[in-house]
Amino acid sequence: MHDRTTIIRAGRLIDGTATGSLELDQALFVDSGTITRVAPAGELSPGAEAIDLSSSTVLPGLIDCHVHLIFSASQYALGDVLVEDDQQLLLRGVAASRQALRAGITTVRDLGGRGGVTFRLRDAIAKGQIAGPRVLAAGSPITITGGHCHFLGLEADGEAEVRVAARRQLKAGANCLKIMATGGRMTPGTNINRAQYSVQEIAAAVDEAARAHVTVAAHGLGTDGIRNAVQAGVNTIEHCNWLGADLSVSFDEAVAHDMAERRTAIVPTLGPRQGLPSELREQIVGAMRQARAMGAPIAAGTDAGVSNRPFDSLAHEVGTLFSDLGLAPLAAIHSATGAAATAIGVAE
Repeated sequence: MHDRTTIIRAGRLIDGTATGSLELDQALFVDSGTITRVAPAGELSPGAEAIDLSSSTVLPGLIDCHVHLIFSASQYALGDVLVEDDQQLLLRGVAASRQALRAGITTVRDLGGRGGVTFRLRDAIAKGQIAGPRVLAAGSPITITGGHCHFLGLEADGEAEVRVAARRQLKAGANCLKIMATGGRMTPGTNINRAQYSVQEIAAAVDEAARAHVTVAAHGLGTDGIRNAVQAGVNTIEHCNWLGADLSVSFDEAVAHDMAERRTAIVPTLGPRQGLPSELREQIVGAMRQARAMGAPIAAGTDAGVSNRPFDSLAHEVGTLFSDLGLAPLAAIHSATGAAATAIGVAE
């Protein structure tokens, strides 16, 4: 027995591709959860049963390339994750997943959990036990001893230890990897403008990820760490602040050119950067604009879960990519649909 074809009539249709445009009055034919055909609604036979969204805009489910589902998104997000046990973190993840799904987000990439909590959350969603988006989960990010997010439990020093750490995360169930190429603002005592890992060390994680057919995200605030991560072959640079030794912006055109050539995507997470001094934020956004003008891809991510960044904030992030980074409206939507899918390896 075949499933019945569902027809959706869309007043406006955005397909989320790089070359897509706004199409008017379209019909989508859905079989077993897959869109099999798109045609002008005028081709529908009179009286055909359809879900009528003729007064609405239909677009693909949104993708948030950077979340932390077990973080509280409260003003004291760091303090919360330090004191809460895994059971409480899992409950937070359940609530966060529901909030994201209600906002139209159908895929998230979780880039920092503790232990196997995000793996259990991901699997429960996939089994239909709880509501939520599809989750790509890195588990605990790989960092140096005492490095950014060391409290999430995966410290590794040197190429051999990084390789072992990557293998252990993959064995535990990671379907993407995260490595901390620089220090971070959330972790007191780390250096945000200095590289935490060499090219060779990051390349060890990239090599293990390639073996398992998963992607690698690199947290990168400082230009030295960004350069190392790009040369090592990661798929995305998270935040990409281009900070130099004096903590002002030090944009490197050669690195940006390399990103364009390798298709290494920038995930700007501009929302959390709104708390920075205005002059520094303007410099960071300016450097991102330069990198994008040189051809570096942009993929939308919110850093949801960090302080005051809820899990339904992707629409705001997309708006910021339009208003601050200068993406055209359809290009901004593409950054959270087609471009995001390519960046995190789920385009097929």
